[in-house]
Amino acid sequence: MNGFLEVVRTARLTMSDDELNDALQLLAKEKETRRERAFAINKSSMRAGDVVSFINNDGVRVLGEVKKVKQKKAIVVVGSVNWDVPIGMLSAAR
Repeated sequence: MNGFLEVVRTARLTMSDDELNDALQLLAKEKETRRERAFAINKSSMRAGDVVSFINNDGVRVLGEVKKVKQKKAIVVVGSVNWDVPIGMLSAAR
């Protein structure tokens, strides 16, 4: 564990309930900001024809080709099946 997490682990023991709630809200907001930024970067770099991967409903990593990029999802062709996958679940195939 890095030093910063040790500081947080110790600080949580001395925080009041209000301070702890404020810290949790701050962290949740930062997490959401980072998620939105990653989504925007992922979406702007994704084009039809790109090979991507995602985890399917059975927990298996699947490779497919982007057919169309929509607002929040992309149509990914895997074999002869079209998957409607949230962009946040896609990553460039390695």
